[in-house]
Amino acid sequence: MFRYAVLTLLLVTAPMCAVAKSPDHPLLSRFPEARATSYQQVSFERFALPTGLPPEEASMTFPELKLIGDMTRHTYRIRNTSTLKVYQNYKAAIERAGMNILFECSRDECGNQRQIQELGAKLAISNSVFTFWQDPYYILAEADEGKAHVAVFIGGDDGEAAVQQVIIEESQIRDDLIEIDLTYLDQPRELDTEIAVITPAQRARDHALLSRYPGARIRERTHSEYEHFVIPVSVVTASRNVDEFEKIELTGELTRHFYELNKVSTLKVYRNYTSALADAGFEILYECSREACGNSTEIRALGALIANTGNVYNYYRDPHYLVARRETVNGLAYIALFIGEYRGDTAVQQAVIETGPIEMGLVAVDSDLLHTELEESGKASIEGVQFDTGKSTIRAESKPALEAVAQLLNDYPELRFYVVGHTDDVGSPELNLRLSAARAESVVQALVKDHGIAPARLHSAGMGPYAPLASNTTEDGRSQNRRVELVSRLP
Repeated sequence: MFRYAVLTLLLVTAPMCAVAKSPDHPLLSRFPEARATSYQQVSFERFALPTGLPPEEASMTFPELKLIGDMTRHTYRIRNTSTLKVYQNYKAAIERAGMNILFECSRDECGNQRQIQELGAKLAISNSVFTFWQDPYYILAEADEGKAHVAVFIGGDDGEAAVQQVIIEESQIRDDLIEIDLTYLDQPRELDTEIAVITPAQRARDHALLSRYPGARIRERTHSEYEHFVIPVSVVTASRNVDEFEKIELTGELTRHFYELNKVSTLKVYRNYTSALADAGFEILYECSREACGNSTEIRALGALIANTGNVYNYYRDPHYLVARRETVNGLAYIALFIGEYRGDTAVQQAVIETGPIEMGLVAVDSDLLHTELEESGKASIEGVQFDTGKSTIRAESKPALEAVAQLLNDYPELRFYVVGHTDDVGSPELNLRLSAARAESVVQALVKDHGIAPARLHSAGMGPYAPLASNTTEDGRSQNRRVELVSRLP
């Protein structure tokens, strides 16, 4: 087994005056008087270390050694010390330890200014060396036939040296950290006619079918007993509109989770999910990883369609995405997962959709209640009107609500209305304005064509997200804001 011998930078090491909060790596001590300004440790991570210089002066493309393992990065600052002195101590320590130097460069040998800055940025936690690129040195070495790699970039500015240090250690990944309980799928569900309120304790639970990754915490959980949901099964190309990407449209019980966890790579989380799904007999319908999921805009759009907040925020780096399906005694169970990273932390956007029958006849719209509400406030929301997601197509279950509005108009022939559509705040205001207007017009056309209402009595309009009833920061609030209202007009 590979055992680390600490590489001491000086033959006689002076006591350190500045003790940083971040620990040094066991393999490599810091230069005396160095202070750690940033530190990052990620388990089982992909990383590419430069092994040479770009072939052309104008190029920023470096030859690289691509590795997967446990990664530790430090940035150190050392006052009143030349970059040459720091470099010579690193190189001497590496040689004393018997490590194999794969590549090194000094000062002008490291390229022009832009190439030097890019070389250091590839190692830096902040993706930039800022002004610490002068008098540069770079060294890449391997220990014990590749079981560990050390890369160090040293640059100076105004008498101060900065060290960008990366250590990648060979490691084995565990892929047995997620469990699937198939007994859940063998239990027939009874339709519940009562609308249950999700308590805080319930919101803090995982889905019964799928456990979370150990150590993950729930940022958001939403649940709907019967919902229309669109699952992407292709790259969501930015030049297309929302209706043109390849997708699966489902209706059923929908549960979504937003998990966060620290210092675990997206690859490790993804491998555990795929292993658990394969063991449980799920069929993978679509998957993509990293660049195969598109550019940064397309990746964020893909994740946003799964996220219960409608946004993956900064968690779109190093992405993995999959859609899986399995038959159940009630129908089909679909699982969609989007996994992304930001600054060493990983987020999982998880959606579980269970298809099955819906119990009808639980909601009745009363035309008398509509009339009372209109007399009291001058407007009334048409409860029960449903549309396909992102469209103005009225769904079949909207029929009782439209019949109640038609009954109201027939009972009171003097009434005239503005039919006003509203949306939540997900997406651009321009698209939401058009969508709300189109939905209002669909209601008008349904009343005119299917119920014989005179067109002159109705006028459609769209308000988009500009007149919310509740906060758009929660799923319940967004659901309230997606509505169609009747607004009284003067004769």
